[in-house]
Amino acid sequence: MYKLLVVDDDRTEREGVKFLTKQFNWELEVAEADCGEAALNYIRDHNDIDILLTDIRMRELDGLQLAQQVKAISPHTKIIFMSAYGEFEYAQKAIDLKAIHYILKPVEIGEFMRVVSNVITMCDEDRQEKMKNERIQEVYWKGIRYEKQKFLYDLIHGRGVAAEEDRGSAGTVIHFSGYRYLRMVMVHTESRFFDMIDLDAEAALTGMTGRTADFVNLNEVQSVLLYEGRPEETEAEIIQTGTLLVELFKNKYSVDVMIAISGLIENLGQISSEYNVMDTMLSNKFFMDQGAVLYTGELLAGDRDVSLYTRNVLMDMAAWLREIDVDAARIIQVIEMLQAGRTVSENYVKFICTELLKSILSRPEQQSVSGYMMILERIYHASSLVELSKVMRSIAEDMACSAEKPQEMFRRVIDDVLQLIEREYSSEITVESIARQVYLSPGYISRLFKKHVGKSIIKHITSIRLEKAGELLLTTNKKITDIGKEVGYPNFAYFSALFKNSYGKTPSQYREEHGL
Repeated sequence: MYKLLVVDDDRTEREGVKFLTKQFNWELEVAEADCGEAALNYIRDHNDIDILLTDIRMRELDGLQLAQQVKAISPHTKIIFMSAYGEFEYAQKAIDLKAIHYILKPVEIGEFMRVVSNVITMCDEDRQEKMKNERIQEVYWKGIRYEKQKFLYDLIHGRGVAAEEDRGSAGTVIHFSGYRYLRMVMVHTESRFFDMIDLDAEAALTGMTGRTADFVNLNEVQSVLLYEGRPEETEAEIIQTGTLLVELFKNKYSVDVMIAISGLIENLGQISSEYNVMDTMLSNKFFMDQGAVLYTGELLAGDRDVSLYTRNVLMDMAAWLREIDVDAARIIQVIEMLQAGRTVSENYVKFICTELLKSILSRPEQQSVSGYMMILERIYHASSLVELSKVMRSIAEDMACSAEKPQEMFRRVIDDVLQLIEREYSSEITVESIARQVYLSPGYISRLFKKHVGKSIIKHITSIRLEKAGELLLTTNKKITDIGKEVGYPNFAYFSALFKNSYGKTPSQYREEHGL
């Protein structure tokens, strides 16, 4: 669809042109103006007119003057002159302006059709050329982006520094980007994210900071953003940048991230060292809340100190243990270590929890090897202190309620899995994603589920999806392809084959058989 602007002070002429364009079924969106000034204002407002068909003789701003100004505003616009006057000087001026054609009034239909058809063909050729150039440009920039990302990746890992610094010019330490100073942001997620989404991270950070940015994807759970740093930035401003990024990932992509921000980088050699500092900080993510923002100048988690946050979680855990008459001295010992400024590791905290578990299960009514092994699994696979505290609280609640613990614990976990599948069957749910949400390994939860339900998790997910598909086929008029997508099968051929294997009929045959 192209846009045609018809300019003539005679309404009858404008209506005639509009009539002819409809008769020939051209894909033209037609606008009109009754004088040169109105046409010029319209083009200034829209700037997307492909063809200008204008009379020459008009009051005040005539067609030639209009064409001159239109060419300055919109060089791509094709111009056709229309006039009852065929003087040579007008035609000559039209040629100077590179007008496409010059049509005399009264308009002869065959000539009009030939001229406008030729112009539309030229518009087609221009559009194809533009698309070709855009594709070439896209390929070019993809190549440039790849080379730049590879170079940045090497810098982060301590390679390629000397060669780049040799190329650097005076006053510009970070030659590859033109930045005088640089700052890095490391983004970490707990689940696969960066290899599953086309993230325009540079644009997001550029929009937030007002400064250009570069993006390096390190792996499926970690990426690094590099942007122009400023010496005058305060710590509060730096943390605010990280907080905005956390909110962006949460609101736009529904994913929780942790952010680490580097100090000011003045030479390329600092990139690798600052990355290592941030990576080390994030290695202690087990002790941080979701959405933590860390700065190499000072460790922060929101507006709370990480060690204080850790102590508070452990104190809550100690309170739960006391509720079931379990000695919480070991947890208190860890809290005292933190208060004394000593550091503790994730493995040490999990070890303390397993020791507490032994004391709980040493009671005669709690003895069960299988129950003990399941709880050990849940403790081991907790990915954060908050998750570990949830696991321990679940244990505490179970132990306080009944003596028949193992089977109850198994049933509770299986019920959680069944509810999770019922809730998320339409998404890309996997055994791995289920295992993460119940704090168990994929292998363990697979064995446990099959033992208690009688079939594998994958088979159960498939049966739920196909059952829902059958309901939708009989109770709605939705397209079968849409139903497949709705129950978690975007590939129609795969969905149809699965459905036929289960019901003995294709989805369309199943629907027809039931009179729909």
